[in-house]
Amino acid sequence: MSVDDVVWVLKENKEVMESYVLIREIKLQLELEHERFHPELKIKIYKSTLIPDTPFHFEVSHHVHTPEQAAPYYPTRISYGSEREAIQQAIATTTRFLKAALHAGHEPEEAWLVRNDRF
Repeated sequence: MSVDDVVWVLKENKEVMESYVLIREIKLQLELEHERFHPELKIKIYKSTLIPDTPFHFEVSHHVHTPEQAAPYYPTRISYGSEREAIQQAIATTTRFLKAALHAGHEPEEAWLVRNDRF
């Protein structure tokens, strides 16, 4: 079965309220314009019929909590119209805060990446 077939089988099943089908898992090293800080990030991309116009959803392995933030950042928008957009936004939601802290002069720490227990 294709991913789309599985997604529709689940949508048509009256006993399934909500579903997401894993279509890709990505492992990457980030380039943050710092010679010694290249953290690893993992991204999972799912497909769902939950939001018809934005069927691609992402989840990241870590959330960011730098000295510039009061608390870890949990992305509020995680669904997009294409897989490409979902991947790009997963990376951007992570790098945005890391780069801001580095540009503010903070020395990077692995502790800035808070493990996502749901990943």
